[in-house]
Amino acid sequence: MSDDTQLLLAFSGFTDISGIRGSTQIQQLARLGVIETNSNTFRPSQSITRGQFVAWLIKAYNQLHRTPILLTSMAVSAFPDVSPSHPYFRYIQSAHEAGFLVGFEDGTFRPDIPLTREQMIALKSPLDSKGSSRRDADSLRQFVTKTMGFTDAEEMGDQYLQYIAFDLGNAAGGKNFQRVYGNTRIYAPKRPVTREEAAILVSEFRKGKNITEVLEGR
Repeated sequence: MSDDTQLLLAFSGFTDISGIRGSTQIQQLARLGVIETNSNTFRPSQSITRGQFVAWLIKAYNQLHRTPILLTSMAVSAFPDVSPSHPYFRYIQSAHEAGFLVGFEDGTFRPDIPLTREQMIALKSPLDSKGSSRRDADSLRQFVTKTMGFTDAEEMGDQYLQYIAFDLGNAAGGKNFQRVYGNTRIYAPKRPVTREEAAILVSEFRKGKNITEVLEGR
């Protein structure tokens, strides 16, 4: 029996998620082995790092799809700031090899900084659909502002706008932002994503199997 399996069998639940909106998804992801269960606290309001989010994302994707994202066997990193000894190296490298990872213009990934809302959508939406918007940044901001009604499109990074616009405006994109944040018209693209918000997001993929059905089938 693996150490992960032993931890999961010994896990009796998180003590700090009662009454929060994402409690069901958090419990389900813990049962799937996506969320670490080596502590009895989840810390739902704490921000999630970019590296940990990618790990959750790939773990959840692989549990909810018939064709998983292959985990790399490489020992060389595509990013100068993600060493093979980093705890999330394998997931970050695998995401890069799968072609959906969004890093920074200087070639780094910065795995230990907090994930922001705009980065979260840019990482998640390609796993729901291969589509994206090809319009220029000014046109995309106009769409986000005038058509979708958001008041802070000027704060969105150019490199994330195509993912944001596609996610907001096309049902094939998964509408991830609305599922996590509701009908707000303030996107707050630079705001850190909480662990609770990340759990709500990765518990469902547009083309993936239903997480409840997967758990019931075990």
